[in-house]
Amino acid sequence: MKMKNLKPPGSILPLSIITAFITIILVSSCKKDPAENSVIKNDIIEAAKKAGSMVLSGDVTIANDDNGIVLNYNKGSKLILVEKIQGAKSIDMSGIHSAEIITFEYGVILKDTDSKKVFFLINNDYESVHAFQSIQSFFAGNHQSTTVFGVTVVNAEKV
Repeated sequence: MKMKNLKPPGSILPLSIITAFITIILVSSCKKDPAENSVIKNDIIEAAKKAGSMVLSGDVTIANDDNGIVLNYNKGSKLILVEKIQGAKSIDMSGIHSAEIITFEYGVILKDTDSKKVFFLINNDYESVHAFQSIQSFFAGNHQSTTVFGVTVVNAEKV
């Protein structure tokens, strides 16, 4: 019985070399600059790190009058009371239903998760204004701000 060899014995070597060459090209083209591989950082998380605080994220309802603002976070688990300064620039925070919030000793940062609008409620003193100046770069000028008399956070979570 005669057997025919379908491939000449020398044809496997060039095919292996071509496959290895293509593999090397693909692997080397997939290498990227380490800066490109870095994770895109979230502006609110970076601001919280700078402020030395945590981000609260969830449902929020806002009550607003001439004297102050009440942020009711997660159906009353936290109440954030903000006392306004008469005559200070007002900001429109109506229509916010879900937000990311940072509270710290210099004020409050609130980011509407739907519209991505950012609001700074800055305590009315030099240190607070300075602290917010270093944080505003995380938001690329895309924020509204006002000065306030003070902020009180009430933890109302049930134990």
